[in-house]
This record gives sequence, structure tokens and C-alpha cells, in this order.
Amino acid sequence: MRRYLVLGSVVLAPLALLLALLGLASPASADPYTPAVPTSCRVSVPATVVGDRVVVRVRVSAAGNVQPTGTVTVDVDTTFSRKVRYDGVAVEVRGPRLSRGEHKATATFVPDDAKKFSGCRDSVKFDVGAGQQGGGGTGGLPNTGGPHLGFLLAGLGLVATGGGLVERGRRRA
Repeated sequence: MRRYLVLGSVVLAPLALLLALLGLASPASADPYTPAVPTSCRVSVPATVVGDRVVVRVRVSAAGNVQPTGTVTVDVDTTFSRKVRYDGVAVEVRGPRLSRGEHKATATFVPDDAKKFSGCRDSVKFDVGAGQQGGGGTGGLPNTGGPHLGFLLAGLGLVATGGGLVERGRRRA
């Protein structure tokens, strides 16, 4: 039995090699691959006062150092829609005058070359006239993310301790 197994493998191995060299075996092929670079859209709407026109800012970015080009469609609610050309620089679209309340802005990017870049879509909800009177702010200073009081006091304590140690070391010398 063992002899037949060895004999069979001696015959089948060269036969498989010949079939592979002739190309009669199953062809190798790559998995389906989409070479389109994914893009991402970012929509922002600055604070707007009732009666002023809303401004929608759109930026499209892609991985790598090639900027996507194409068409951006900006929609505000269901009442306003505008197509603008996107050439790699952020786009500002002046929209309609909106009433007080919550609204939604949507941007859809369609690339010039769909084989090179993929499209993207983003939306943002924003309030018009929330807490604003005639273009003025709320009156307080914005939180700019400064350090916490505890860190400031700890730093002051470290500086004072270091000064005391230096003074003490100089008295002994």
C-alpha cells in the first residue's frame, strides 16, 4: 500500500508541475479593487442672526496631497439648493434669509473623475437667532480652553519651592 502511495505521488507531482507551467491550472486574479480615493466633506455654518443671510462653508479633503475637484451641491432645508464648482479650496455659499429656529444644511460632492475620487456627503444642523439679539453676542467671554486653576497653583508652588531651595543653597556656600 505504501508503495502505491509513493508511486502515485511520484507520477502526480510532475504532472501537476507541467499543468501549472502550461497555464491549464486555475488562473490567479486579484480581488475586485476600487482605485478611487475616498473623500470626506465638512460643512460648517457660522452663527446667524434672524434676517441675515446664512453662510454655508464646505471643505472637501482626500488622503494624500492631491486635492479633489468637482461639483458641490449645497442644500439648506428644502427651500434652497445651489451647485458650485470645487477646485480644492473651501467654498462659501450665501444662502437664504431664514426664520428663527433649527435648520439643516447639506453638502454633496461629486468628483470630476469618479475613477480617481469617490463622492461624499455631510450635513449639519444649526440654529438661527438662538440667544442672539441684533448681532450681539451673549455678553460673556468665550471659553478658550486655558489651563485649570489647579495647574496654575501647582506651577506657582513649584516655582516658589525652587526659589527657596536655591536661596538656601546659596546661604550655605
